[in-house]
Amino acid sequence: MPEWVSMVFGQVILAILTGLVSSAMFFFFLSRFRPQIEISPEIARGISTKNGETTYVIKVINRTRDDITDINAQMHLFKCHQTATGKIWKSDEVVLKRSTPICIDKFDKKDKNANYAYRFLTYENLDARWSDENTQFIRFRIIARHATSGFGGAFKRDYRIKQKTIVDGTFSKGNTFKIVLKQTQTDEQ
Repeated sequence: MPEWVSMVFGQVILAILTGLVSSAMFFFFLSRFRPQIEISPEIARGISTKNGETTYVIKVINRTRDDITDINAQMHLFKCHQTATGKIWKSDEVVLKRSTPICIDKFDKKDKNANYAYRFLTYENLDARWSDENTQFIRFRIIARHATSGFGGAFKRDYRIKQKTIVDGTFSKGNTFKIVLKQTQTDEQ
């Protein structure tokens, strides 16, 4: 093989490898900019100060160091059904009052308003709908996009034991999922 062929072949291989390594490094760097969302392990049951109805609230905290956007949250009650070919799970939507906030602010411990935390609320009677822990459970899902990188993420939490899941009270403000017992809770964030 002529020397010029091996030299060109070596340069092409080097260029391809350099391109692959730089692309991998760039992708690794950007992949660090994905949403990081934490979902409360319990659902807070309270009374709305606006209309006196029972409310059920799930709190999420944006742990990302940047805002998250394109948020879409869903809650479903799953029920197991026996069919001729086996068990299947069917889901019924639990309607959330505000399931698509525009933005949740970045995580910042110094934020006195705790705008990195958001509460999703429903007026549907989960106590009545969730009647059998053996064949039913609640699933909460949230999808969001990192405001800077555009990368998305999907997060979910299953609630399987009703007695441990639904707790009377309201979520404390800020970087906690602690539920405190109060007579009322608001519809506010």
